[in-house]
Amino acid sequence: MDFGFSNSGFEPGYGVLIAVFCFSGAYYAAELFARAQHESGAAGSIWTFWSALVCAGTIWLSYILALVTFASQEPSGFELPVSLLALGIATMGLMSGFWISRQNSLRLAPELSGGLIALSVLATAVLQGSSHVAPRFTNPSALEAPLPVIAAFLVCAIGMSLSKRLVAPKSRILFASAVTATAVLLFLAAAAPIPSPPAPIGISADLIGSTDMVLIGGVVTTLFVVFALIGSALDRHRKDTARRTYNHLAQQDALTHLPNRHYVQRAAKDLLGAAESNKTVCAVVMISLDQFKTINDLHGYEAGDAALCGIAEILRKNLPAPILLSRFYSDEFLIINSKLETVDEAVEFARQVRALARRPLKWGNCRLSIRSSIGLSIYPRDGSDLNTLVKRASLAAKQAKSIGGNLIQPYVTGMEEANRWEATLAADLRNATIDNELTLVFQRQNLAKSGHLVGYEALVRWRHTEKGPIAPEDFIPMAERSGIILDIGSWVLENACAEAATWHDPVTLSVNASPVQLSRSDFAGLVSTVLLKTGLPAERLEIELTESTPIDDHERVHETIRTLRKMGVRVAMDDFGTGYSSLNTLQAFPFDKIKVDRMFTQSLETNPQSRAILRSAILLGHSFKIPVIAEGVETERQLKFLQEAGCREVQGFLFGKHLVPEQIRKLREGGLTSA
Repeated sequence: MDFGFSNSGFEPGYGVLIAVFCFSGAYYAAELFARAQHESGAAGSIWTFWSALVCAGTIWLSYILALVTFASQEPSGFELPVSLLALGIATMGLMSGFWISRQNSLRLAPELSGGLIALSVLATAVLQGSSHVAPRFTNPSALEAPLPVIAAFLVCAIGMSLSKRLVAPKSRILFASAVTATAVLLFLAAAAPIPSPPAPIGISADLIGSTDMVLIGGVVTTLFVVFALIGSALDRHRKDTARRTYNHLAQQDALTHLPNRHYVQRAAKDLLGAAESNKTVCAVVMISLDQFKTINDLHGYEAGDAALCGIAEILRKNLPAPILLSRFYSDEFLIINSKLETVDEAVEFARQVRALARRPLKWGNCRLSIRSSIGLSIYPRDGSDLNTLVKRASLAAKQAKSIGGNLIQPYVTGMEEANRWEATLAADLRNATIDNELTLVFQRQNLAKSGHLVGYEALVRWRHTEKGPIAPEDFIPMAERSGIILDIGSWVLENACAEAATWHDPVTLSVNASPVQLSRSDFAGLVSTVLLKTGLPAERLEIELTESTPIDDHERVHETIRTLRKMGVRVAMDDFGTGYSSLNTLQAFPFDKIKVDRMFTQSLETNPQSRAILRSAILLGHSFKIPVIAEGVETERQLKFLQEAGCREVQGFLFGKHLVPEQIRKLREGGLTSA
């Protein structure tokens, strides 16, 4: 068994090589530990362990090489258990030192860490020196050379303090230099063999020979490094995979799994570029779902999510690549088709999209009918960049929704100005009730035959502080689209009931309500609260449900009407003949009165069709045993026709213009309330 190297005498060049090896291992350990600084929890602890293991293995092997080099002239060996104990202590000490350095809340953490690392290196040096058996050499005592030990502790503490978190390469170089210097000083102080008087030459067979020990140390340390490299590669792969997954998810809608707006921003540039190169047109289609909130309110958000996923699936199956499909916003889908030759093809494509978006969906036992407003902008006619095209498609969709929805609206020049005007006006309308800009006027409702007063309809008016009077036909539809109608409707209901409660004559008060209001589950409760607050009897209140706005949530509206009627409140169908499906609406809801729109009354003297519609509406009311009231009566001839047709009630300027509350009070005081 060979217990020593064949060469004799110590050469400083070996010492330099060992120091370089120690520095390299410490530097790599610092790189591993730098990763631990960016991790938390178990991941940070794992990287701390690997960095401590690599650093400990490097110092441990460096001491083996140094001991063998110093005693190379004589046969020597190692006690393997003691040497492995030195490796274990080095690992635990370095890991503890690294852990302390990560404690940002601990004062002097780097300095304490450096001291603990130096202590673990000292313990390694002492144990490794003790494990080395060379008959003609003795092991030094650290107590005999206190200055190198103190210097080693200072070097390590200062090095850790200056290297901070080992993030920058300079910090890692400083750390590796401090660890190497500490190992050298402590080796010289506590491990380097000292020649002793001649002794009998003989080495126990239980010892590990120097060559074998170097091989063992090399294999163990190499395994540590290899495992760390494998761990680094796996971690890098994990992070790359996570990064790719994150990038994919960041560009994908989590609900529908369609690309989102971030992906569209990146992909649209190529699509527009291809359209420019091929001299083709590009259709940008915005699908905006009509009354989507109603689905959520009626069936819950699960139904709304199912509807979005269903639409996405229909579009995905029927609009294959290279058509770009995305969920652009909450209830909006954006579609870009760059493979079209003409503007006519772009319009036809928008029709195809509308047909797909209108397909009914099933959710549980329910059948969801989806209505969509489609906005269309075309490249390069309507813009040369995505932001402009999307903005204009969105404006067109908004315009489609404002005129009833469920249709296609191409972008038209000037929509931006109209949109800015409406947005400004909508912002002012939100504060109109607070700023006392809204007022009420009342219009008489009379019996057709006798002219006797039977009630008043409350009408809201808006006088803008700067723009002056705003016509109801301008701000009411805008209030419907923006949802402000809920606040305005509540204000009108409460103030009109409060005014009517002061009238001595028990005439009826009619108040308009939008389907949006009746679709809310709390509308009947609102009416009940207002009646209790104002003291107006329920039988004197009549709610007029306008039919000029589509009624999407039939079940909720039907339940609200039933509740109102149980309270004693009557419900009239307003604007009969102008809505989306007058006969279906009349059949679907238990109305107490039919109110025919003014457009038929005002044109009955010149338009035979208007006269026919009025007669039909009155006959229909008789068959349903529901009284009919005609709006817009302004002449005696109109009144005579309605009387002969059997119309029960009439309303219009023939019986006087709108009255403000003060005028009604004066009429009442003068005994003319019933006139």
